Amino acid sequence: MSPAAPATELDVWLYGTHAATARPAARGSGIEIAWTDEALDRWGVGSRVLSQLLPLGTTAGSHPARVRVWLEGLLPEGRARDSMAREHRIDPDDTLAFLSVYGRDTAGAVVLVPAGSPDPATTARTEPIDEVGIAAMLRQAATHGSTTDRLDSLTSLAGMEPKIALARTGDGWARVRDGAASTHILKLSRPPGTATSDLVDTEAAALDLARRVGLTTVEAHVATFEDQRALVVSRFDRAPDPSGRPVGRVHQEDLAQALGIATTDPERKFQHGRATPSYADAARVLTDGGATPDALLRLVVFTVVVGNTDAHAKNHAFVRAPDGARVSLAPAYDVSMHLHSPASSGRLALDVDGRDVARAIGAAQLVGEGRAWGLASRRATRVVVDTLERTVAALEAVDRERHPGVSVAAWAVVDERARALAAEAVRVGG
Repeated sequence: MSPAAPATELDVWLYGTHAATARPAARGSGIEIAWTDEALDRWGVGSRVLSQLLPLGTTAGSHPARVRVWLEGLLPEGRARDSMAREHRIDPDDTLAFLSVYGRDTAGAVVLVPAGSPDPATTARTEPIDEVGIAAMLRQAATHGSTTDRLDSLTSLAGMEPKIALARTGDGWARVRDGAASTHILKLSRPPGTATSDLVDTEAAALDLARRVGLTTVEAHVATFEDQRALVVSRFDRAPDPSGRPVGRVHQEDLAQALGIATTDPERKFQHGRATPSYADAARVLTDGGATPDALLRLVVFTVVVGNTDAHAKNHAFVRAPDGARVSLAPAYDVSMHLHSPASSGRLALDVDGRDVARAIGAAQLVGEGRAWGLASRRATRVVVDTLERTVAALEAVDRERHPGVSVAAWAVVDERARALAAEAVRVGG
C-alpha cells in the first residue's frame, strides 16, 4: 500500500491552541501563515509566543521567507533528512510535505498536522517498544533510514547526529504516534576506535556537571540496547506529568530560528568569521524579551571551561512561556568535552570577546563578552567568578566512576581549564 499524499496545508498547534495554518506562499518558494482568531484572542497581536521573528498579526502571508526558514529549523539535516523523506516518498526540500508526516513531534510545543485534522491531543497515542525494537530503530538511524522497514517514531529532530525519540511511560519505553510527545532523545554512539567514540560519554559527563552548576535540568546517561550503545537524554521541552496524564510540551526555538538563519548549509550554524550568529545576538533575544543575559554568560563560561567547541546556533535555545510574554534561556543541552580529542580543532562555534580559539580565552575575555552585551563590569565579573567557582566545585563532587567512558585525559583538560580560569578570574576581579 503506497503512502498517502503529503498535505500542502498544515494546521499549527501551540500550547493546545490551533494557532495558525501554514501553506505555500502565493509567489516564490516561501511559506505563509495565517493566524487564527483563537491565537489572537489568547496572545494578542504582536505576541512572539512562536518566534522572535514571527509576531502574531492580522495580515495573512507576511514574511513567507522567514516562515520557511523557521519551519526548516525543525527538520533534520543532511542524509538523515534525505532518508526520512525517501521512506515516505516525499521531496526532502518540500518542508510542508516533510512536516505533514513528521511534524506531530518536533522541538518545542509546536504540533503540525494536515489542515482540518482534529486536535492532536485527542488522537495522541503511544506504542510500547522493547529493547529489541529500540536497537532496531538505532540501527536504522545509523544507516540514515530504510525504505524497507518503518521503525521511525515519526519525530522530526534537527541536527546531523543519528538519533531517535521515544516516550518513557510508567510501563517502559514507547514510540509516539498521532501527536503524542516524546520525552527522551537517544543518540547513537560513534563507532568504537574512532577519534570521537567517547562523544556520548563526555556529553553525559558534561551534562552532569552542568546540572551541578545549575545550568540545566537535562538528565543523561549512556545505555546499551542489544549491541547498540546510545546516550539517553531527557527533553527539557517536555513536562511529564507524574499523575499519568499526557506529557506536556514547552515551547522553544533555537538561536538560528530566532535570527532567521537558514541552516540548509550546516556551516551557517557557526560564526566562523561572520558577524552572526553570535553570543551578542543571543543576549539581544533575551533582553528584547525582558530577560537578563546573566544565564547566557554563565553558559558561555561553562562552554569554554569544558571545551564544548560545538556550541553553535542550533545548540542554544530560548523558552517561550505559554503566556506569550516571557522569554528565558533554555537549559543547557548538547554539551560535550572536545579539547582532549585529536579530532578537535579547538575552534569555538561562536566567538568570545572576538576570539574563537578555546585555549586563547581567559577570564578577561569572558568578562569582556558580558560587557559587550551591556552588563556592568562588576556584574559580569561576579557572574564569571561565581560560575567558575561552581564548576570547580562540581568537578570535585562529580562521581567519575559513573562516567567510565570518559578518559583521564578528558577529565584532566577540564580540570586544568577550570582551575586556571578560576584563579585568573579572582585576579581580574581584584
